[in-house]
Amino acid sequence: MNSFTYRDYIKCIHTLRLNAVFKLAEESENYDLNDKGEKNEQKIKEVLVNDKEMTKFINNFLDLKEKIKYGSLERFYDNYIMKKYKMHKEKLIYKLKDKETYFLVEEVSKLDNIILYEILNYCISIMQEWNLKNKIKKESNYPIIIPIIIYTGSKKINVRNIEKNKNMGDYIFKNYKINLKYNLIDINKIPINVLMKINTNFSNIMLMQKFKNKKDRIS
Repeated sequence: MNSFTYRDYIKCIHTLRLNAVFKLAEESENYDLNDKGEKNEQKIKEVLVNDKEMTKFINNFLDLKEKIKYGSLERFYDNYIMKKYKMHKEKLIYKLKDKETYFLVEEVSKLDNIILYEILNYCISIMQEWNLKNKIKKESNYPIIIPIIIYTGSKKINVRNIEKNKNMGDYIFKNYKINLKYNLIDINKIPINVLMKINTNFSNIMLMQKFKNKKDRIS
């Protein structure tokens, strides 16, 4: 399972010019998503705002050493970046109640460096907010962020080629050699029988979208 660690954060703040980074973050809020993508995102968000559904989602789709128990998750609101950088799009972020472990979920119908760049900004901001509230000691339990991208688009993607796209994200990932590790859940690669066996509200939405994608490709 891929994660964004405190060591990754330290590397970023010593490498990136953060003022420029967050200025670009505000610009990325105007990123153009088609209507189909927005509707998919809304459906998924409506399901995963329920902590029980989020727990099922994490246990079913992430490779965890131990399953998460019901009642151990709580919503996390990233006040730092929302207030300071005037970003109005609320992200779906959960935190384990007894650990500094965060789950950041992003649903997209197209995947490129702009999305990765936006997720990187949120990972940095969560770490910064943690720094504001905690005194760092040798025995400190440093935060771990699990970035999760749910891809619901109809086109098959090649993750290796994402970095070749020409957009604002190239400036960050290429020039500063930042490598954002994330967990990709690609609807195109999940077999129908697997989704049917899981049989949760989330998997049922993914199943319906999978059939819709197939229909769109045929028509």
